[in-house]
Amino acid sequence: MLTEVVFHPARQNRTFMCGALGARRDPATELEFAWTLLNQVIAQAPVERTALHICRGNWSRDESVALTGNYVPLLPYLQQIQVGTVMLELCTPRAGELEVLARLPERLRIGVGVINPKTTTVEPVDAIRQKAERALQLFGPQRVLLNPDCGFATFADNPVNTAQVAEQKLTALHRVAEDLRQTYRIG
Repeated sequence: MLTEVVFHPARQNRTFMCGALGARRDPATELEFAWTLLNQVIAQAPVERTALHICRGNWSRDESVALTGNYVPLLPYLQQIQVGTVMLELCTPRAGELEVLARLPERLRIGVGVINPKTTTVEPVDAIRQKAERALQLFGPQRVLLNPDCGFATFADNPVNTAQVAEQKLTALHRVAEDLRQTYRIG
């Protein structure tokens, strides 16, 4: 996990996200290695059909155990990655400010997390729309994709949320997306 390398202190106990990083090297070396491997793996894939999700962890509803920090340390690597879309967790304060992503290349579409799959509270449509409009203003309507911060079922036998809550959250997100498509005449 790229965020594990950047936001999890070295020499601490291993976490669920990346147990193998218990004996890791310095973050810059680990990130360079990861990015080299990622670009090799996706080298033959069509860029416009390739996306990268940067996860901060959704195995627990307890926000205090998830990784915290803005995307600034990852920007140099996000500028080099050969994908068409980056899917980012942005709906909680743990991710920092959306504005730090303004330096991402124009070629990248930005998947903006606007709902939190770990909470049972369904985000109000107005709150989702407000986050979405900030992203649209920053990146432009052709570059923004709206999505949950992460998936709703980290573990098939122990999902972080119920199917009913997931459906309600996704319905609210869909409602905002449809409204914004009409407002901004997208697609």
